[in-house]
Formats: sequence, structure tokens, C-alpha cells
Amino acid sequence: MSQPATESTATDEADTLEPAPADDEGRRTRATADRDQHQGTHTTVGSSPEEMRVLIITGLAHKNERHYGPLADVAGETTLVCLDPDTDIDGATAVPVPDVGPRIVRVVLLFFLALYEGYRNEYDAVASISLVPYGIYALILKALYGYPAHLGIIGIDLDHHAQQWYGAGPRWAFRRFDAVSVPGTDHTERLVGCGVAPTRIEILTNAIDIETYRPPTDDVEPDYEFVWVGRFSEEKDPVRFVRAVAELDATGREFRAAMVGDGALQDDVVEEINRLGVGDRIDLVGWVDDPLAYYHRATAFVLTSSRDALPLVMLEAMATGLAPVVPPVGSIPDVVVDGHNGLVVTDREPTMFAAAMARCLDAPDERDALAANATDVRCSFSLARAGEDWRRILTTLEA
Repeated sequence: MSQPATESTATDEADTLEPAPADDEGRRTRATADRDQHQGTHTTVGSSPEEMRVLIITGLAHKNERHYGPLADVAGETTLVCLDPDTDIDGATAVPVPDVGPRIVRVVLLFFLALYEGYRNEYDAVASISLVPYGIYALILKALYGYPAHLGIIGIDLDHHAQQWYGAGPRWAFRRFDAVSVPGTDHTERLVGCGVAPTRIEILTNAIDIETYRPPTDDVEPDYEFVWVGRFSEEKDPVRFVRAVAELDATGREFRAAMVGDGALQDDVVEEINRLGVGDRIDLVGWVDDPLAYYHRATAFVLTSSRDALPLVMLEAMATGLAPVVPPVGSIPDVVVDGHNGLVVTDREPTMFAAAMARCLDAPDERDALAANATDVRCSFSLARAGEDWRRILTTLEA
């Protein structure tokens, strides 16, 4: 893992701030510096993104590189205080929580490790994704050390936490961040409605690896007409997909579908498949770490979520050349235009999903045209584009 180079000293018109002594990894520390001078005040003035030292607090597993790799590419130094012991990002230093006890214990330990890391080393900003608990941890470090704080919004932040009886708390917290990133315009408008200044909101590309997620090079006959990918959870609504398949099956059309994933509603899905008699139409694949092979084995992707931000699985499927059949939830309408690069089901009723799926079966030329246009997401949602977004976010943090 490569280590970042030491940064230049920040200056203003009157004074030059002495850098704190470096530790044996080349990072500035507070250990021998005057803590009264540095604690509670952000010391770097007018840093460019390439000079900034960013502390990341993350509980992600196996996704840190996709989310934070583009940040490490543009920042001067990046340190991740993380739960995943296997985190390895070029240009970043990982500080993992000891692998002890259940996850909840490690999530609590993550806070104290971040607190210590923010105390012993100097940073120009602290970044997080998901308000609870990582964004809250970031705000505490902001209060203690003066680090400008970033929050990356995920669906549950606005769709759940901000709508609950305690919603005033999350909405208040959103306004305390110096920069808030969102996947699209829907979340931008909702954050403004929560009182967040538009100048603090940046759109952050939900990036995909375009070298991996691309149309197959071999011209093979697909095994499935439709693929559904995701957690078997209430918001993803997998049972609705089963009901849509049953509606389509009732029309007498021939097709096969795969459901890739598992979760809390697994038993409900199996029960509904048996009740509706569509076991011969649906393959329950279970959880796979990478659904790429199933994208390549299908011709259309179906999403049935009742709420979502901007689903990564949808972007991956589109990048590999699948026509998406999706509802207009979250920021999906920013990406999928009905009749151009997908089919948008405005009414989430199973009969409406079935009608869109039937259209894919009955008009293969139209479906193929939608799929060809869908691959344009490879230009808009690359890791390089995410790096440019992070550059803007860092600039906003320094404003």
C-alpha cells in the first residue's frame, strides 16, 4: 500500500504555521505540538484538494475502495478508520478496529479509535457516509477538533431517519455539516427542504468500475429474460417482483427470471413463489458477492424498490447492457429516461411491472435499443468522475 508524501505548510498573509512533528509514517501528529493552539481550531488555510489531509470514518465492508478510492486519488493524505480489516486503498492509510466481539461492539470502538486518531494526527477534514452512526461521529470530531465535516447521504438518512418521530434531530444534524453529498437532484431538493444551504450540497457520483461492468464480448444465448438483484428487505420489495412474474406468467408468455440476493424477507419470497405457483419461472440464486455473471446471462433488469437513492445494482446492470425496468423513486429519474434507456413504471403495481416486462419480451428490437443506450452510464458514473466530484466536495469543505 503506498503512503502519501508529506504536504506543504499552510500560510496566510501574516503568519506561517509550523507543521506539527511527523510520526514514523510521515504524518503530522499532535503529540509534541502545543495542543491548546491546535485543538478545536482548523489550522490549514486555503488548502487545495491535493494538499488536504482527510480522515475517513467508515463501517463499510468490501466497498471502501469504490467509495473512497476516488477521494484518495485527489486528496493529499487519506486515512481510513474502518471496521473492515482488509481495507487496502492505494494512497491511503487504513487504521482498522481490532477484530473483537460482535459488530455493535466494534462500531462503538470505531468511535473511540476515530477520536484518538483525530487527536494524535492533524487533519483538514473528516468524511463519512451514512448519518447513523458515522456522520454523528464526524460531527463530534468537528466539535472537538474543528475539522470541517462531510456527510454522504444514503437512502435511509432522508427516507427513514428524517421522517421518524425523532426526525428533527437528523434534520438538525444535516445542517451542521460543512458539505453534504447526494446521489442526485431528488435528494438535493429534500436536503434544501431540511434547511441545508444549497452551497453546501454536492452531487457525488455513485461510481462503478467501468472496466469490469461492460457488455459481454461473447455472443451467447441468455439464460434469463429478467434479473432482480438486491437485499430481500422491505424497501427493496422482492415480493412485488414475484407478483409481477406471476402476472406475466398468467399471459402465457415464455420467460425465465433470476433473483440474486437474500435477506430478512427470504421466507416471504419463497412462500409467495409457492403460493402463486411460479417456481418454474424464478431461480432463487442466493447471495453472490458480484452479480456480474447474472447481468451477462440476462436481457433486462428489474427493480421494484419502494424507496432508494440511486441503486448501484441498476447502474451496474445498465453498464453491462441490460434494459432497466424501474420505478421513479429517489434519483433514478436523473438517470433512466422512459423509452430512451429504460422503462419507467410510474405505478408500482405488479400488473404495471408485468406490462413493462411483457414489452421487453414482445419488442426485442426496442429492448435492445434501450439496452444500448443504457450503457452510456459508463461515461457518467466512472471512478474518474467520482474523483472530480470529491475534488469539488473538498473545495466546499475548505470554503
